[in-house]
Amino acid sequence: MRYDIKTCEDSDIGFLWDRFDEVFDEFSPLSKENAEEELYVYKITDEDGCIIGGCVLDIDETNIAEFVSLWVDERYRRRGLGTALIMTAEQKAKEKGCSEIINAFTFDFQAARPLFEELGYKLIGIAEDWPRGHENYTLVKKLDDAEKCASSGAVDKTGFEIMPGTEEDGETIHDALEATYGSDAPRSHPYIDLNKKFVDNEGNMIAGCIAGVSGWDALHIDMIWVKEDLRRQGIGTELIGEVEREAKESGAYLSRTGAVGPRAPFFERSGYSVNVIHEGEPEWYDMQKKF
Repeated sequence: MRYDIKTCEDSDIGFLWDRFDEVFDEFSPLSKENAEEELYVYKITDEDGCIIGGCVLDIDETNIAEFVSLWVDERYRRRGLGTALIMTAEQKAKEKGCSEIINAFTFDFQAARPLFEELGYKLIGIAEDWPRGHENYTLVKKLDDAEKCASSGAVDKTGFEIMPGTEEDGETIHDALEATYGSDAPRSHPYIDLNKKFVDNEGNMIAGCIAGVSGWDALHIDMIWVKEDLRRQGIGTELIGEVEREAKESGAYLSRTGAVGPRAPFFERSGYSVNVIHEGEPEWYDMQKKF
């Protein structure tokens, strides 16, 4: 079959995500009709109203809860603020019906892994050399019942209050985290979009990939789709190869992706290995390939 390789237009992105959702729903019994991703921001402020600590919790359409960020000003550490923020996020996840909460934001230079493990989080995998020269840990905690969630640790909240924050507060927390640890793994450039599609002779999209190269010089493949009646003909493999080729030209030294269980063999045939196995419903893998 003859087809052309093109850069995705803005209108193609929504189409591809819709196709991805259709495929994902086949493997995810937790998917909920009309469900939307939700972000919850929690903050702690000083007497002047400045944020001295905070966290951002993401609950996706399948009710999986994940920490996006957690930060405490170094002047206020070792007072239990981080523990209190984690507990608050856990309670929200429990209220929303989540069975577990994930932290995949614990780089080795943040020294946060011991805190999460002390609070009952279990290591399920390590992505090595990402960012370059560092390790990225994925930890999970089961939220079996209200007692377990509430008993994560005793915290003296005297002198501070945890409050809901805005989206703008979430950006402030993220920026503070970047400012604190950015020098340990500096980003060398802005994110580079590498969204690609294959079109047939009539201009119809038959396959597409949403991907890009981060400032840490890693290619991230967010999703790949091939028209159902054209699968198992090598089109997806060729599409990945094209995206990887451009990524390497942009300076990428590795590629990362996530895959629901049944999709993992497809990436393994393209040279990806498993870093993290999440044994849930659905089962998913964090995968990586060095160039």
